[in-house]
Amino acid sequence: MTAGRRAMAAAAGAIAIWSLNATAGGAALAELSVLQVLALEFGGAFVVLAIVRAIHRGGGRAAWTRGPRRARAVTIGVVGITGTIALQYLAFATAPLVAANAIAYAWPLLAAAWTALAPGGDRSRSAVLFALAGFAGLILLLAARESPDGSAHAPLLGYVAAIGSAVAMASYTLTAGRSGAATSDLLLAGTGAGALGFVPVALAEGAAWSPLWAIGLSVGIGIAMLAVGYGLWTHAMGHSAGARLAPAAYVTPLLSTGLLLATGERLSSIGLIGCALIVLCAAGVVLPTVLRPDPRRSAAAALSRPRATR
Repeated sequence: MTAGRRAMAAAAGAIAIWSLNATAGGAALAELSVLQVLALEFGGAFVVLAIVRAIHRGGGRAAWTRGPRRARAVTIGVVGITGTIALQYLAFATAPLVAANAIAYAWPLLAAAWTALAPGGDRSRSAVLFALAGFAGLILLLAARESPDGSAHAPLLGYVAAIGSAVAMASYTLTAGRSGAATSDLLLAGTGAGALGFVPVALAEGAAWSPLWAIGLSVGIGIAMLAVGYGLWTHAMGHSAGARLAPAAYVTPLLSTGLLLATGERLSSIGLIGCALIVLCAAGVVLPTVLRPDPRRSAAAALSRPRATR
């Protein structure tokens, strides 16, 4: 398998894991507080990652990034991992799951917009139109703001948290692959900061730690989403084709929203239209971007093609 195919497979694996996040997280939040869920997720992921690091260090294969890169790794990990998940689960707990999920996983929209505005970025008309459609969907979701049970307007906090989560994840996607830091350093920094911040607060909260299945589910979500999902995504973004693979994350709200609706989650008509705009603009961005031929590969193929002799 070529490096490009491995990067694509890693991105696909991360997307598949993240697509289950809202459904599994909603089940855990129905039994535990958001502080407990975050403490279990970050704590479980950090323990697993620390064990893996210790094993690799014993084999002489792992060492912390040194110098300025260490500070950069810690910053990217805390903002991109701790910030993304903490704000995302705050949104899951205080806004309708479907709406919070669609907004939080609209981060590829922000990443694509930044890429388009950056010097030398792709400013194709179709990309701009799909981005505008996605932002229109976001505005509709905010306009249709309703409580998780649909009985009244939800506090703006949940929707603001979802937007903040999207911004944090977009920044991680744009900076992680170029940071020069090892994937394990980014993951340990993000999960370690999350465990350090949420475990003491959750213990001090005084809420009951039951049932056991919800505790196990929260730990499992943390290991799958943070240790495995982020690891796969960071690996994919570190490849030269990372910029082309990033918009593939638009598939996440498509899959996760469909799963939430299939499992009984509901939203108002206006909210559903907003979700549909965000989800449908995904197809318009993903397909041309991911399927677009790599110019370098095309050039290499042209140079290696045997010329006809006269």
